Amino acid sequence: MPKIIDYDKKKEEIIKKAILIFIKKGYYNTKLSDIAKECGMGRTTLYQYFKNKEEIFHYVIKYTIKTIKKDLNLIIKDPKISSLQKIKKIIYQTITKYNEDSMLLILIDLWLILKRENNQIAQEIQEHALELRKVFKALLEEAENLNEIKPINKEMMSYVLYGLIESSLLQASIDKNIDTKKHFSVINILVDGLKY
Repeated sequence: MPKIIDYDKKKEEIIKKAILIFIKKGYYNTKLSDIAKECGMGRTTLYQYFKNKEEIFHYVIKYTIKTIKKDLNLIIKDPKISSLQKIKKIIYQTITKYNEDSMLLILIDLWLILKRENNQIAQEIQEHALELRKVFKALLEEAENLNEIKPINKEMMSYVLYGLIESSLLQASIDKNIDTKKHFSVINILVDGLKY
């Protein structure tokens, strides 16, 4: 009797293993054969699920963004912490968690490369960045309305907060000896400067 395979489940397994290869080798140095080998299948079997490396990476990005959004929503919906604490927690989690697996850095790096090509993947990454800035802006508006922070230009501050994440991830990728907890404590000082 032939083995029955759940197509969607297998596709997700491929995506999870492809993430590891993309992190290890980078997008341009990854070959379909690398992904197939990591998945324990031949390239022809891999083609039953994805037509090429770009499509796999497209799904990897969607999967990663979905995971990040899920994590962000848990923080945003936490009624026990203030808006300013939510901002700090988002920054901390993004810097520490996604620095550990380097996926966010790969997304940022690839976005910079693909932006010149007006690529759909680059557009999705940019949309995710815009969503994160919108989250920051909404939390800043909430904090200001609750008198947690001074009146500020929330639009510009959302860009600054997102920029802190980008630059922190970039610095961590350049200097592996950076203590992310100390780095984050300095960011906390900056964020706390928004308080009355």
